[in-house]
Amino acid sequence: MARSFSATCGPDGLVHHLADLRSAVPSASGGVVFVSGQLAQRASSVAELVRSTWRGIPACVVPAAGVLSERGEIEGDTGASGVLWAGGRVTPFALPERAEDPGRLLRETLARTIGHRAATAILFARPGALAPGMLDGLGSCAPGACLFGAGTASGAALGVTPQGELIEGAVTGLAITGFAPPIVDASPAARLLSAFHPVEEVSGGVVLRAGGRSALDLLSAATATLGEQASAQPLVLAALADPPRGDEADPAALGRAHSAPPVRYALRPIRGIDPSRRGLLLDDARPGVRLAFAVRDAAAGRAGLDGIARQVSRSALGSAPRFALYLSCAGRGQGLYGAPDVESRILRQRFADLPIAGMHSSFEIAPWAPGEIKLALYTGVLALFRAPS
Repeated sequence: MARSFSATCGPDGLVHHLADLRSAVPSASGGVVFVSGQLAQRASSVAELVRSTWRGIPACVVPAAGVLSERGEIEGDTGASGVLWAGGRVTPFALPERAEDPGRLLRETLARTIGHRAATAILFARPGALAPGMLDGLGSCAPGACLFGAGTASGAALGVTPQGELIEGAVTGLAITGFAPPIVDASPAARLLSAFHPVEEVSGGVVLRAGGRSALDLLSAATATLGEQASAQPLVLAALADPPRGDEADPAALGRAHSAPPVRYALRPIRGIDPSRRGLLLDDARPGVRLAFAVRDAAAGRAGLDGIARQVSRSALGSAPRFALYLSCAGRGQGLYGAPDVESRILRQRFADLPIAGMHSSFEIAPWAPGEIKLALYTGVLALFRAPS
């Protein structure tokens, strides 16, 4: 059993919604509350309300740029959404703000909390708390775990333990055991402008050559394809993919390989240009990875979300869906689509009245390969929790 809510409200209205959920799910085992606007600025006070209203129930309170549910999305206003569910054992955890080696500490925390069990860990990280490479090898510490999450809007997320303790840190999350791991998928709101090229030379974070050409020449060639198609200044991004596997096809060349699965890639900002060396300053780029260029695109965002929702729904056949979490980049939403509630409508069309709660995030922690996750931008991460039928 699970119930969700979303509302434009202040603290008094929030207490009412929390109490309604508590009554609707009497045997609740865990919950998440996303808050935006003034409630996000007062996340500690919200956590106190959750502690008192959901007494004894472990939960996480997450400051967000916006919130959403199956009913719609709240952007640019004070609001809250949340879900409360029954099933499994939920353990909140938090990493200290100034850990010497946060990557190592996160691996140790997951190993201690989850170990080798089939489990789920939902991570909520403060902006700046995680570097892209910090998540490398995380899955090896909890090989049976499903990992995903997002970046908060500003401050830290707060955990509420069953004993009523409030915990917070650079990364705060929930470990869930004794409950079937969710089906998780992700999709970027971007359209590729070029094929992928292997990175050949990197110096000081500047990509100098890829695919036998200078990185700046590749970017110029890719953006030249935009021409007069762009009605406004487009946001051009780097797309980074792992070295190819045998069954993988370049999305820019799918006409030659319709049956092969497309490349999974993560978007990165182009942080600078080095004209003298014809290079590009990119995060997380190293020799061997593949580089392409993409532009943020509303049509691709809609199609991508519809595609992963369809795939997740298909993968859930034979089980009983309980609830879903949807973590969507703040760079999507109405600012991308030019209309409200685009993504919540897609989810509602696919999952009807399934309880859904989510947020507009500063970045996303998306599934990548078995046991692997990566930081992502302009991405939607959908996690469907279900029980065997």
